[in-house]
Amino acid sequence: MKKSIDHSRKIPGLDFTYDDEFYPNDNELADPQKDPILVGARVPIQKVGIGPVDLPVVLARRDGGSQILHAKASLYGSLDNPDAKGLNLSRFYLLMHEKIADRLSMKGLKDILREMTLSQNCEHAYCKLRFSYPWFQEALRTHEELSEDDLPFERDWYIENEDCEVFKVVKDKVLSHDKKRGHIFYDCELEGQVHNGEYKFYLTVDYYYSSTCPCSFELSQDATERRGKAANAHSQRSIAKIKVQFNPDNPVWIEDVVELAREYVPTEVQVVVKRRDEQAFAELNGANLIFTEDAARLLYEGLDQWYATGVIQDFCIVTQHFESLHPWDAIAVLYKEVDGGLT
Repeated sequence: MKKSIDHSRKIPGLDFTYDDEFYPNDNELADPQKDPILVGARVPIQKVGIGPVDLPVVLARRDGGSQILHAKASLYGSLDNPDAKGLNLSRFYLLMHEKIADRLSMKGLKDILREMTLSQNCEHAYCKLRFSYPWFQEALRTHEELSEDDLPFERDWYIENEDCEVFKVVKDKVLSHDKKRGHIFYDCELEGQVHNGEYKFYLTVDYYYSSTCPCSFELSQDATERRGKAANAHSQRSIAKIKVQFNPDNPVWIEDVVELAREYVPTEVQVVVKRRDEQAFAELNGANLIFTEDAARLLYEGLDQWYATGVIQDFCIVTQHFESLHPWDAIAVLYKEVDGGLT
């Protein structure tokens, strides 16, 4: 180690050199947790913990692959003994690093919670990881154009045989049936908690979509049809926070939640956009006029089918439309209202 600056002339009697060979035993160091002096009221504390902690994690994908992610993790435990000074917070980071860093799994998450109840004597423990999950999104209309190297026959053959099953031909271009794709990221939260021996696990996925106001659409159409005025319905970027409780032995895939949202609220914001896609998006919004209450109820319909078939154990939905008409948002909150469930 590089030699440190000598400040001994300022404060005589102190050694200002760092000793990197010194290694004390734990019992040789002061332990503030054992200090008999406890300040403030002698009451239990519901949550004591650390966060957000940066952790590299590897998450299994639905397609059998894996995804490297940068997660923000938080870990809390209950301080149930009113006479205890605190919890061993230095152990919290080590516990998460040992159990889920580089290999995130439901077993690892459950092991963290179990260890909190055993080593920290917590009746309640809670762990949350926040991360952005990338997945592919297809363009609404734009297809991949095939190059000459991709074509087993001359290009003119495909132009003359437009009914062939393998390719589409549009304006003398031979197109693949595959649409152009791009990456879109979904903000997610994975949560686990244990309370008096009962474990619960949750997944939250943020789904961004466009909402066109049905009222504004009718008013703009009225202005155009009756008075010949150019008018546009107001629309805005919107978000649905979809939270589901699941069985850790049968986890819900992030991709499944996204596909459900795309089915019931199809106006998802787009990443690959050419003019034909922008026009398609305008038509898609026109075909799916939606209030914030509508979005919540539509998503409820899909999630309730999952609940009825045992795919999930509980769910809640928060839809928020970032209004372009108002300086405030339009918000709907909808719960399944399971006994003892999410509120």
